[in-house]
Amino acid sequence: MSHRFFGLFIIFICLNFSCSREEHSFYAEDVPTVGRGGEYADNLNYLTDIGNININVIANANYKGETNHAFLKNISGTNHSYCHPDVLYFPDGFRGYRYWMVFTPYFGAVGTSQDAKRYENPTLVVSNDGLNWISPVGIKSPLQETPSLKESFIDQKTEPKQGFWSDVDWVYANNKFSLYSRASFVTAEGLKRRGAKSLNNKEKLVKNAQRTIVRQVSVDGINWKPLDVAFTSNSPYTPKNNHLLSPSFIHDGSEFKSYEIELNTGAKNFKGKDKSFVIQRTSADGLNFTPFNRSKIVNFLSKPWEQVDAKYSPWHIHAEYVDGFYFLCLAVGDVTRYNCEALYVAYSKDGVNFQVFPRPLVERNAYRSALFKMKSDENVINFGAVIGLKSGEFKYREFMLSKAKLSKSLE
Repeated sequence: MSHRFFGLFIIFICLNFSCSREEHSFYAEDVPTVGRGGEYADNLNYLTDIGNININVIANANYKGETNHAFLKNISGTNHSYCHPDVLYFPDGFRGYRYWMVFTPYFGAVGTSQDAKRYENPTLVVSNDGLNWISPVGIKSPLQETPSLKESFIDQKTEPKQGFWSDVDWVYANNKFSLYSRASFVTAEGLKRRGAKSLNNKEKLVKNAQRTIVRQVSVDGINWKPLDVAFTSNSPYTPKNNHLLSPSFIHDGSEFKSYEIELNTGAKNFKGKDKSFVIQRTSADGLNFTPFNRSKIVNFLSKPWEQVDAKYSPWHIHAEYVDGFYFLCLAVGDVTRYNCEALYVAYSKDGVNFQVFPRPLVERNAYRSALFKMKSDENVINFGAVIGLKSGEFKYREFMLSKAKLSKSLE
């Protein structure tokens, strides 16, 4: 081997080692904990269900251009198959409806089998009472069709090749809707074909990612622009192939923030011992969010779920911002089993240091759920809540929190 060739070989090895270390050993920012975590000095009346939610819609698991009736399911009534809600509330109505919700058909009559993934498509419905929901006139349902086999790639050889959607969330800011969805095992090429012909997609869809967070926007909630990629499970956005679980988005009046669950992949990416972490990202435009090494790890001033079961950790999450307060609705459980059981509410003034109400919203069978502001004044915030259960049911609640008592408990 010549000295020149040997020198080039050593440089090649060093560069690859350096790139590998950069990709696999990087950290989100550990923010110093602020606050003592006091008690909310009032009775919390958030445990009563007003009623069961009924969504009169057909879940469609067909590939584009197909109309196989075996993949059409009526999921209303006792066929409830509802998962991962997010609700926007318009007190004076929007296009004739006060409640607008996105969710994905799953659980219940749809089930949780491999075929069930085909139904888990972003679906939009509306209501005027929070209990009875329909598709608005003119909507294309679902908003994204089941990924075809050509658009999908294989995760494990023991599983069939089938990409899927999940984990929908949305924001209404600057007079438009921003809808976010999570594409799992959908090829970069498949997303390019579905998406906007934008420089953003060209730059972010260079290679396949196990998970890709996409955004669509609409001014009327009916007509939606093609998808654009926000971030993926590839570096630099996450430790490679982390799950990017349940990303949730808010706008705080000046910028967008996202919150998501990342599983603890060990000392190369996380310094703590928790089995999962909540990560906060920021964005000026709702599309270009901070990468993993510029994101922040959320602090919890209390973790009451650990008193229930030491194995519990956050699995799914929903974020809400109201009048200077940040709220997280946390579905927690044994994340090593890819599961959750209980539902807690956390709150914060800075968006990073959160106090948690000690009493759970739900003790068993809970899944991703959503809180939303109905109205507020200088003293109180009135919330609605859609409680998601692993049985495929949604339940509706309303409750009120005191701003002064929230602030006092965060001092």
